Amino acid sequence: MTVELELRGINKTYDGTPAVVNISFRIPSGKVMALLGPSGCGKTTTLKVIAGLIPPDSGSVIFDGQDVTQVPAASRNIGMVFQNLALFPNLTVEENIAFPLEARGGDRTSISSKVGEVVQLVELQGLEKRYPHQLSGGQQQRVAIARAISADAKLVLLDEPLASLDPALKGEVFTVIRNVQRELNVTTLYVTHDQTEAVLISDLLGVMFAGKLDSVGETRELYESPPTEESARFLGATNAILCEIQSVTEHEVVVSAGGTTINVTRPRWWNARHGTAKLQFRPDDSQVSDSTGSVVRGRLVSLTYGGSRLLSKVSTDLGEIQCAGNSSTQYDHLSKMIGKEVGVAVDPHRMVLF
Repeated sequence: MTVELELRGINKTYDGTPAVVNISFRIPSGKVMALLGPSGCGKTTTLKVIAGLIPPDSGSVIFDGQDVTQVPAASRNIGMVFQNLALFPNLTVEENIAFPLEARGGDRTSISSKVGEVVQLVELQGLEKRYPHQLSGGQQQRVAIARAISADAKLVLLDEPLASLDPALKGEVFTVIRNVQRELNVTTLYVTHDQTEAVLISDLLGVMFAGKLDSVGETRELYESPPTEESARFLGATNAILCEIQSVTEHEVVVSAGGTTINVTRPRWWNARHGTAKLQFRPDDSQVSDSTGSVVRGRLVSLTYGGSRLLSKVSTDLGEIQCAGNSSTQYDHLSKMIGKEVGVAVDPHRMVLF
């Protein structure tokens, strides 16, 4: 059993300082939403309001159309994975996983059977008798996930579940989380400050800043066409150049930048017909090039080798532009061009106009 989650106008203030302001969104049953934003933006407060751990000052938490704002946390049937895991150190793996089931008064046979199912699902076979201190960080995280889903939660909340793991373990645990969600088809809210995690795991994406939901929508649409400059930057569109609007059609906006005319996909909300605008785009969508498709020309000032990824910086009259490319194919060629004039080519369909 899973649930549709909806927040309506959630507000919460601590000591006169707003923590979350008018937060509203809906997660359809069985879908994953990632709540993305920098530390301190209100993500965890939102999560705790949904879980019933703290009351909102105003607004409503809705499960399947029913207002549960005043329902105690223990009665909401939510599984939660905390950033600090909160495992019981004096309980074994299987005892930690069984804890929510025992709290509900399940019989020993059914509890044992359920624990066995969940252990297999999160790949902890053979570790059932170990204590948390005998496990690796990734194994501890999988125990926390198993405990969150053991009682057939209809909603799972994950608060920065990979924040404490090293890069090698992050990929391992991330795969477990995604596999569990797909297997159980449980409605999930995933809180993170990492845009890669957020985009990879979610069907829906919300971006928060300073307690407010800056943008929300289907993940691919929001990633490719963010509605605000702030969300665009946080989703990786760190390059920004000024341009002049030349003409506007139903589907395109024609602009000029650095002497080059560019046909950009018209955003749904676009109404301006003239004046100055801003083009934002990701380093991965731009490359150092001498082709006629160059947006602007400038001077290659530096290269940063990053294994399979090569980051270039180009100084132009419109500002510094970062480009990403393939180290193995471009490094030798571009290293000879540092200090020389180059072009920057960008796919206009990957540019966002503001």
